[in-house]
Amino acid sequence: MGNVRELMARLGPSTVKFDTGRGGTPDLTNQDIAAALGMVPAGLGRELLEACWWPDGAALRRHRLRDAVIALVTPELRRQQRKLADARTELGLAEVCMGWAGAVTAEQRAERDRAAHRLGQLKAQCWPISTLESLPTLAAAVIREIAKRPHCPGCEGRGETMSGELRVICKSCGGSGVGAVSDRRRAAAIGRDEAAYRRTWKPVFEWLLSKMVEAEQDAAWHVRSALGQAA
Repeated sequence: MGNVRELMARLGPSTVKFDTGRGGTPDLTNQDIAAALGMVPAGLGRELLEACWWPDGAALRRHRLRDAVIALVTPELRRQQRKLADARTELGLAEVCMGWAGAVTAEQRAERDRAAHRLGQLKAQCWPISTLESLPTLAAAVIREIAKRPHCPGCEGRGETMSGELRVICKSCGGSGVGAVSDRRRAAAIGRDEAAYRRTWKPVFEWLLSKMVEAEQDAAWHVRSALGQAA
């Protein structure tokens, strides 16, 4: 069986006939591939698989990808905002307690300082306020990176290298077969300068990339499994 993602690309318009095997006997037809795709559970993974490898099909259902990305991001944004609200409340309580019954104690100051420090840490860890506004650009950049991910130069995309007569996991990419992408390139992909990307947008981008790669790989596994049963 060929690479699932290469097989997906066959669903697009083409003048080349790929679905014949030796002697003109059909191997996997486009109908087989489409049927296998239909076995992938609905959700982010399936939408990403289409967006990356069958964009003509994905273009017919852009709203599904949009809704899936929003559904992915919303719980994380809410989690961050809840933690911020709790930290602000803790700081407010610490400040109220200072001097409540007279002189401010060293213990009260220390508690206020701890609460302020925690709030500052959480603010630094939280995504920018404009994350939702920037989500279409961020998601598009992540999808382009997944679809055009560079091969690891150490293993040429195989995820393994030879150590003597043994196959071992590639140390450069950890077995993913994917090469590194620079912060500069990612900054350009979302229309930011490199400093702003590293300071503000890198955590958002890397979180999105990790979650979306995981979802796309899971969907590809379902297609591969369905094709294996059909073969």
